[in-house]
Amino acid sequence: MSSCLLFCVLLIPVWCAAAESSLPTPDAMPGVAVPALTTDAAISQDAPKIQPQASSLSRTQIKTMVDETARQQGLDRDLVHALIRAESAYNPHAVSSAGAVGLMQVMPETAADYGVSLPEKLFEPATNLATGMRHFKRLLDKYGNIGSAVMAYNAGEGALERSGGFVTYAETQRYTHQVLTSYLNSKGIAPYSPEARAITGLTLSPAMAKAEGVRTDAPDTRLDTFSPAPDTRWQPTLQRPTLAPALRSQLVDSQNRLTSRLAAATLLKTSSLRTSPPRYVIQPPARH
Repeated sequence: MSSCLLFCVLLIPVWCAAAESSLPTPDAMPGVAVPALTTDAAISQDAPKIQPQASSLSRTQIKTMVDETARQQGLDRDLVHALIRAESAYNPHAVSSAGAVGLMQVMPETAADYGVSLPEKLFEPATNLATGMRHFKRLLDKYGNIGSAVMAYNAGEGALERSGGFVTYAETQRYTHQVLTSYLNSKGIAPYSPEARAITGLTLSPAMAKAEGVRTDAPDTRLDTFSPAPDTRWQPTLQRPTLAPALRSQLVDSQNRLTSRLAAATLLKTSSLRTSPPRYVIQPPARH
């Protein structure tokens, strides 16, 4: 009896090991997804701040969406197309070094002002176009002309206002020239004509397209601190002032006329004002 019990005890571990080895592994189980192990290193590598989302829209479909959104926002579609060509060349996945996202290169901070809190949403063409056009329309309403709005869209409102309404950054110069000339050409207007100036509110020049620094033909708005050389005709010593000859003669004539009038006047005789000396009556002393 004891030998039989010992045999069973020795047989149990062997049977359990065989049964465990015969169980199917999770990888071999059909229909069961096995989560991969995630480490901190994997998270840091696989979780970028802004991750582009795939878009199945063709360029033709994107342009059609641009036209419709511009109509809804009350914007000139030719102007919006010129802006998008300069910003992203119709690439909905574009991301600039500064962090601007999507078709209209909208900054996430700017998008948050219009209710878009997730930067990833800016890769969606519909969201990006609606947000970018709302911002651009606000700039148009604020500044009242196309040229200033385009400059502010690229460089920011602060840069435009600090520079007195004309941003001198080389990048903004080239960008503004590209957008406005593209827009004017779509309208059949010469970019450097008076008509172009009236439409955009800005005087375009070929130098803007090749700007590499501060615009050289822009008006100088710096304060004039030039100090002229001192006038050497003035001597450091004090001199007695002299009257002009004409004024001197007038004063002499006035003095002569006054003197003659005083001489011809009747002199007041003070002797006639004299009175006789007072007479005092001496009263005799009273008798008692």
